[in-house]
Amino acid sequence: MKKALLLLCCFGWAVCSAAQTQTVGQVHATATRMSPATLQKRFLLKPGDVFTPDRYEQAQDDLHDLRVFKKLDFSTRTQDDKTDIFINAQDGYYIFPLAFAAGGKKSAAALSLAAGNLFKQGESSFFFVGGSSDGISTMAGVSLGNNFLSLNYTKLNVDQRFYQNGWSNTFGVFSTTDDEDEYASSLLDQVHTRQEKITLTYMRRLSRTVRAFIRPEYVRYTYGQDRFDGGNHNQITLGLRVTDDRRKGANMGALSGYGLTDKKKSLQNLPHARQGYAANLFYTAGGRFSGSDYHISKLGVEGAWVLELKSRHMLVAELRAQDAFNSPFSEEVFSTDLLSGLGRYDRRLRGTRGMGAAVSFIYYLLRNETGLLSAAPFYEIAYVHTGGRYRPHSGAGATLSYKLWRFPFPFGINYTHNLQDGSNQIGFVFGGKF
Repeated sequence: MKKALLLLCCFGWAVCSAAQTQTVGQVHATATRMSPATLQKRFLLKPGDVFTPDRYEQAQDDLHDLRVFKKLDFSTRTQDDKTDIFINAQDGYYIFPLAFAAGGKKSAAALSLAAGNLFKQGESSFFFVGGSSDGISTMAGVSLGNNFLSLNYTKLNVDQRFYQNGWSNTFGVFSTTDDEDEYASSLLDQVHTRQEKITLTYMRRLSRTVRAFIRPEYVRYTYGQDRFDGGNHNQITLGLRVTDDRRKGANMGALSGYGLTDKKKSLQNLPHARQGYAANLFYTAGGRFSGSDYHISKLGVEGAWVLELKSRHMLVAELRAQDAFNSPFSEEVFSTDLLSGLGRYDRRLRGTRGMGAAVSFIYYLLRNETGLLSAAPFYEIAYVHTGGRYRPHSGAGATLSYKLWRFPFPFGINYTHNLQDGSNQIGFVFGGKF
């Protein structure tokens, strides 16, 4: 009798639980430019899916993140065990040019062009070209649905400088370092270097949180002297990215008034603290099969964890590691690739492998309808295996920056203290992490 009663209770509990489970009924959508079918396709929840408040919230965030809407309203209607969802969207398109220049010891200039929803698919595209006395860099890309494609071309014509204890200078189209003057007493050698690179990246979104990518590259180095590893370094990189509940990047649509549909929500405190994460795993290979004159083999992993407090302040922790195996000189690991990118440095370590960690705290001094003012102290450290042992590259500092809602790039001032050589860097910040 007791067993029969227990079975009856379990059956009743299961029936009640099933009755309480809500599923998505119909998803109704209206938009200005997009077709209802396109909007429904981009919405996470589909008819027949289990309906929960968390999944409903995630589905809304995915549409907000398209950044092509001036208005985005959601409502539901529940009948029996079905929940119908209604989406009312006012989408538009934008195309916006942006130019900037940098002066000082070396001048640089760039022009970018961003566009969104031109073809009524919620897509975004961009074009960028920049140059200085050291070379030129161009990039174009498009993101559509679950697919992302970009093409990059870079040509550099620079002097590579080498210093004591394994340090070398940083170089690039927009590098404005003054290491040649500041570290002249420790300069050991320098060599003229030409680098030409063409990179094609294709990324596919496999699920809401998982993406896979492939990146073939044509790379060629030419050195002013017959040494190092001049020649072809063609390579292919395969990677996997997993990310969830991370703040999205720049919103170029805001320049034209689009993509601010979740601004009011972003200004409100969270009901409770939340966590986000990101992880990247990649493997790079090169050799005869890729047209390379050298064997190239690299493995890298990156991870980040974010704690966003109820008041929206954020604690961020990051880890990185790379191993270049038997790769040649030009493919060695740089300490700046293992740091967070928050600090500014004239020099970097290079070696066969390394690991790095960083922690930062983003504190919002001001949050209002106009913009966000934040102070972000940080500490970062990397260890690179060079000269037979691991050498550290670490720094600490802070960034004070302001971001207008209608202008996607934070701008401000960065201070970095290099904990190895005691040098200090103070520079203007435009863009970057936020």
